[in-house]
Amino acid sequence: MINLKKIQKLLALLMIFLAFTGASVPSGGDDDVYTQINRNMDVFGKLYKEIMLDYVDEIDGDKFMKAGIEGMLGTLDPYTNFLDESRKDEIDLLTTGKYGGVGITVGMKDSMIIITDILEGYSAQREGVKRGDKIVEIDGTSMLGKKASDVRAFTRGEAGTKMKMKVLRGDREIEYTLTRQEIQLKNIGYKGTIEDGIGYIKLDRFSRYAENEMIDAITELKSKGDVKGIILDLRGNPGGLLDAAIGILNKFTNKGDLLLTTKGRKLDSERKYFATENPMLNSDVSLVVLIDEGSASASEIVAGAVQDLDRGVLVGTKSFGKGLVQVFQPLSFGNQLKITNQKYFTPSGRWIQAKNYFKENKYGVFKPNPYFNQRDFKTIGGRVVLAEGGITPDVVVDIIKANELLEALNYEDMYFKFAEKYTTDNPGGANFVMTDDIMSRFLEFISTTEFEFNTTAERELAQLKKDTDEKMYSEKVKSYIGLLEGELKAEKFKDFESSKPVIRQKLEVEILRKYNKPEKEIVEASAKDDQQLQEALRIIKDRGLYNSMLQPK
Repeated sequence: MINLKKIQKLLALLMIFLAFTGASVPSGGDDDVYTQINRNMDVFGKLYKEIMLDYVDEIDGDKFMKAGIEGMLGTLDPYTNFLDESRKDEIDLLTTGKYGGVGITVGMKDSMIIITDILEGYSAQREGVKRGDKIVEIDGTSMLGKKASDVRAFTRGEAGTKMKMKVLRGDREIEYTLTRQEIQLKNIGYKGTIEDGIGYIKLDRFSRYAENEMIDAITELKSKGDVKGIILDLRGNPGGLLDAAIGILNKFTNKGDLLLTTKGRKLDSERKYFATENPMLNSDVSLVVLIDEGSASASEIVAGAVQDLDRGVLVGTKSFGKGLVQVFQPLSFGNQLKITNQKYFTPSGRWIQAKNYFKENKYGVFKPNPYFNQRDFKTIGGRVVLAEGGITPDVVVDIIKANELLEALNYEDMYFKFAEKYTTDNPGGANFVMTDDIMSRFLEFISTTEFEFNTTAERELAQLKKDTDEKMYSEKVKSYIGLLEGELKAEKFKDFESSKPVIRQKLEVEILRKYNKPEKEIVEASAKDDQQLQEALRIIKDRGLYNSMLQPK
């Protein structure tokens, strides 16, 4: 029987070899490149044909080719990808922010597909689908055993088409007939005043309409009175379109400011992006940008320009570190190639790429890259900024790091489960206030339910206990292990005390959402325990402090 995985690996290696044969030969320009392309494509075409026609077992030609393509692209950076026709909706979502769907977000809970969010105004919300409903069937196909990513193929489709979805709510099955609509994902998750004269804008992504939404958000804030400052929250924003980032920067920077430089493979590929319009909010309006390790790509373009131009103060933790630009290139039969074709540099000249895929590549297909030798740069006002992978904020505010307890609470979705129980026991929620008593009830809840929280130490001790049983160690050794088990149980929830601010914030948000409270109320409640946001507020309210942070040290 054919070992398809082995064959796929062999083909991938062959393609790598063929694609880069002769790469060490001195280049005389494009003519040498085209010679390599023609020679290697001829060899590869013949190789593929021979295997397809003469290999001892029959091979799925499409899967075989895809495995080879993925193997070859695997020698490059992780952002260069082959996208077949079935992933068209992903491209549409990135480039337009639109897709055809019913308005639900799903995740995995207790090995089942569960609805984690409902978009307002779409079919699921209108028909009465609820957060927490478990999807058991779509159009007659069982969803049991499916992954959350599999559900997309069933829920998405052409606007106007219908789908039947069966859900489990408690012990009751309910069937809905839903109509797919064109769904426009919002780029801005929240906009509003968080304190008098201080606006807060949470930007979640950079799709095609991000700039227009930013214009609307700023216009709305200005209509409410004098804007003293803006907090732009880019935490967890993975990026998106470069043009959207440039458009948004235009709203805060001075006309003529250099915002970004991109450089491709050829010398004449360099392009500089400048602010081309007068800002909607000039430098009299304080600007604080929140970033973290989830802020990447277009988020870093915005944050890097704000920092290098001394336009605002950055608060949070170091960003992700992605200094590469991708474009979509159409291929045959509806396929596309997302290819890294440029590196980008902040106004001071920083390349903030964190991981050096080009140096670490084991196949040696890249030539030495000088940009990783850069370190210190200066802002327009003379402040020293770093290019050591990602963007380091002006004020670093470390939040509580993820620990085994927090990871387990998220994985087991204990916040959601407790919120479900709490709101059932306390219907209405008109006078809900988060209290220490609720925190105590949550601790009791996770202590008495089937919440599996095994620390690394417990798992290692369990293995040690198994080994001592198998090797028949003395009772004295086993008694020591028993004592350790007792100590570990006593220490098990020690992280609960140190993690209380994070737990409290997540719990309050989940309960408010279960009560269907408006987003403004949820954001304001969450802000109280948000250390980074509170630091941003402190800086923006003290103009003297704000100005001092933008001066060279």
